[in-house]
Amino acid sequence: MNYKMNTEQKTSHKKSFFITVSEHFKRNRLICFAIHYFNNLNLHSKIVITYFFFVLLFVGILSTIIYTFTSRSIYRQNIFSFSQNYNQANSYLAYKIDSICSASDMLIYNVSLNEILNKKRDSYSIIEQTADSRSLLHLLKNMQENRDIARACLYVPDTLSYSDNNEYIRPFSQAESSAWYPALFARKGICLFVGSAQLEDLPYPDLPCISLFRAMYRQNDYSSLSFILRLDIPLTSIMPILNSANYSSDSFTLLTDLSGAVIVSSSISDSSSAAFSEEEFSLPDCPSGTPCRIQLNGTSYLILSAPLSGTDWRMTTLVPYNTFTMATTSLINTLLCVSTVVLLLAWLLSKPIAYSISNRIDILHLYMKDVQSGVLHPIPGSIYKDEIGLLTANYNFMIARIQSLLKENYQMGIDLKDAEYKALQSQINPHFLYNTLDMIRWFSYQNKAAQINETVCSLASFYKLSLSKGKYIVSIQNELEHVKYYMKIQEFRFGEDITFFTKIDPELLSFSIPKITLQPLVENALFHGILEKESPKGNIRIYGHYQKETLYLTVEDDGVGISPDKLGTLLKENSEGSTATSNGSHYGLLNIHRRLQLQYGESYGLSVESKEQVGTKVHILLPAIPADVQSIFEER
Repeated sequence: MNYKMNTEQKTSHKKSFFITVSEHFKRNRLICFAIHYFNNLNLHSKIVITYFFFVLLFVGILSTIIYTFTSRSIYRQNIFSFSQNYNQANSYLAYKIDSICSASDMLIYNVSLNEILNKKRDSYSIIEQTADSRSLLHLLKNMQENRDIARACLYVPDTLSYSDNNEYIRPFSQAESSAWYPALFARKGICLFVGSAQLEDLPYPDLPCISLFRAMYRQNDYSSLSFILRLDIPLTSIMPILNSANYSSDSFTLLTDLSGAVIVSSSISDSSSAAFSEEEFSLPDCPSGTPCRIQLNGTSYLILSAPLSGTDWRMTTLVPYNTFTMATTSLINTLLCVSTVVLLLAWLLSKPIAYSISNRIDILHLYMKDVQSGVLHPIPGSIYKDEIGLLTANYNFMIARIQSLLKENYQMGIDLKDAEYKALQSQINPHFLYNTLDMIRWFSYQNKAAQINETVCSLASFYKLSLSKGKYIVSIQNELEHVKYYMKIQEFRFGEDITFFTKIDPELLSFSIPKITLQPLVENALFHGILEKESPKGNIRIYGHYQKETLYLTVEDDGVGISPDKLGTLLKENSEGSTATSNGSHYGLLNIHRRLQLQYGESYGLSVESKEQVGTKVHILLPAIPADVQSIFEER
């Protein structure tokens, strides 16, 4: 029992999962739009798109696999080459620095130099100092024969007479005011390398240099400084090494101190590297000797940084990241070209395949489309016995059957239209007759024989015009006379409280109109407009004009008007198909509207505008057809 319940629960969970996924796809508008768009395509397009989609899917998966493995291999190879190139340059530069330090040992530990600068000051004559200065200059100039050294210089005590030789021999006081002086003593006799920004002088403006400083103490007093050695090293000596560290033409290498200040940059003329030579260079927390990706000045770089042996500097190489992606970009372009060719071939091959399947369906579709336009033609030619052939045979049978039914329905439609027209008219005539006879009955109660006589005469004239010798279409002049007889009958009942007048251009009187069109509208204006006012007095006016082969007639009253909720339902049938409103008012409006549309088409008929306590206007839209032309048409 428990096993059965667990199985049912698992099945229920699976169903709920699939229902949830299905509802998710239904809520996704993009997916719904794509499915809807695909379902509305023709069969030829569906076959082509489906074939092309699966080829595209296969090419996409294959290209992704090739790109993933190949790009990773290319990237690893580039990183390895970059690291190897950097490490070689770093090692060579460290060797160059070490060789310069070794060259400085020749002066630091020179016996003659130390003897001269360690002599006692109290017994050191001017003549002897002059002779010693010559020896020192000779040693310093010999040092400059090394092509990696642009100049050798000594800082000596200010008390010595030759300390004012500003080119090769300088006083301690000048060193003490320099930025590099405090750092020199922290090195405790080890070589100190400084950039040109920390030098108190630039002896070679046209030859940028870095400088090596070493301090030497007196032999008999290690707390007293004996001299300071300075070697100026031209950048041309180390620049080739820095350039060799550049992985590409748009990369550059920097030497920075502990504060991040740029000491020297390779390719100084390059605008990108020159920008770093004038500002501090802040490195991210990247492991030493490990490539790291950073963002600088809006550009992505791959950097490699490590300390430079023998100095407090770091050597950093920056390579634009797009350099490493060039090969990958080339791979992508190749894959795109190959994929495009394959997809183009797939598209071209899918066309004849789809055409061979959908051609006969397209022919069947075209013939069916002609059926929508009213053209009924069977499909000629031989009919095969496959599914499409069965559809074609059924279509031909359907067309033959429709042509037979159309002939039958055509005659039935003519008869139905005539019967409906007469039925609509019969709904109007008894309505007026009932109202008129009711008025005559009211006169008889009052013994008004003259009014009865005149009313009966007017009623006879009214129905004489109504019959119109069996014609359905009369002139507007006849229709106005018909209305005038009606209003004359109503005058006997309401006296002069109701004013009726017309304003119709004479040229409109000869145009045609279905008979008994204006009279029901005037009747509604009278009974449901004016007579429902607190003071049953008012005006009924008929006017019209002609424009662009169209007649515009209006029946206007100044009665109580129609409420907005009823106004929208006047020309519509109710839920039971009745032609009257719920309380019986405006009985003939819908019938007249339907008569006009049956006679002339959907674009003609009635429209109503009304404001409560102001009045109502019923507009009649008719084609401008002369009455004599319409009569000829009816006779035919």
